Amino acid sequence: MSNRSDAQKTGARGQRIVSALVEEHPHWLARDLTEDFGIELELELTENGVQGEIVKVQVKATEGVERSSEGVRASIEAKYITLASTSRYPLVLVLVDTATKEAWYVWLQDWLLKRRSVEGELDLAQRSWTHWISLSDTLVAGLDLNLKAAARWEGETQLTLSLLDALRASVSIHHGVAIDALIGLVEAVAPRVADASLNVLIKEALRLGERLRGTAEGNVIANQLFSLVRKFGERISVTTVTALVLRGDSYSRTGLIALGILYDDHSAHMRALGLPGLLSLSNPDVAYYCAWREACPEARSSNALSNPGAFTFAGLAYHQPDSYWDKYANRGPSALLDYLVPLNPEEQIPSGA
Repeated sequence: MSNRSDAQKTGARGQRIVSALVEEHPHWLARDLTEDFGIELELELTENGVQGEIVKVQVKATEGVERSSEGVRASIEAKYITLASTSRYPLVLVLVDTATKEAWYVWLQDWLLKRRSVEGELDLAQRSWTHWISLSDTLVAGLDLNLKAAARWEGETQLTLSLLDALRASVSIHHGVAIDALIGLVEAVAPRVADASLNVLIKEALRLGERLRGTAEGNVIANQLFSLVRKFGERISVTTVTALVLRGDSYSRTGLIALGILYDDHSAHMRALGLPGLLSLSNPDVAYYCAWREACPEARSSNALSNPGAFTFAGLAYHQPDSYWDKYANRGPSALLDYLVPLNPEEQIPSGA
């Protein structure tokens, strides 16, 4: 039988410390969830009897936490964000100092909503984020007050999460009236994170795949996508744009229409994202479209007569077909990308020239 590593021993000690702190509290009980992937403990509020008021816990233990005037340093890993995004229960990261037997907490869904209100959709390709937990946010203090409210689904964070859950359900059955109503409620309740609605729709667009074009359910989602990019274009991040438009080394025709709308209505913000440079190697055709729209801001995606002419970028040029306006009318901006051709070596001049 193999011996446990030092890290495993530290983790086990941290989990025992958290369980002990919870069990010492008169209003909570703790259950071990070692079989639950990524979640180690379940806490249930018992103040008014057992009523299914639950908080899930991920324990992060260390022999001596890093402290500063800002608090204690916690590393919030991308895998925790993925769990928090899908959990129907409040998910709490508890940082434990096994040397002093102290513990602090951060409610991950609340952290995620606040972070998104500043940065937009987070890029989960990033492995972790540093968060300084206030020294006052001890686990014991949370058990006395804020974690009780979270378990009871009290407060704006739980209301926002509930509305987004209802929106996901409405999107999954393509209920246009409910989608409209719920997006309006999210905007009213949590305007700084209302663009989260867009990401719910993007995920459904990915699931629909080819059915996003020309089907009743696809049209519901596509029309909502177009409406939301007009509303929230100033807050859209690179992560959201790439999820909307890119499909591996190709692209979504519907997503490209949305990209055109973004350049129409939010051109300054789109230029600030630096998409031509970011995409020039991985998706040169989409990079070409972005570079052309930035070089020719007067072009509008709604104008079927707009075309790149002699514009070149990323080793590509536009070869205008016959009756190009008819093709654009049927396909939107993707009609331009369908007729991009590689430049000959002697024609390779600086991009965007």
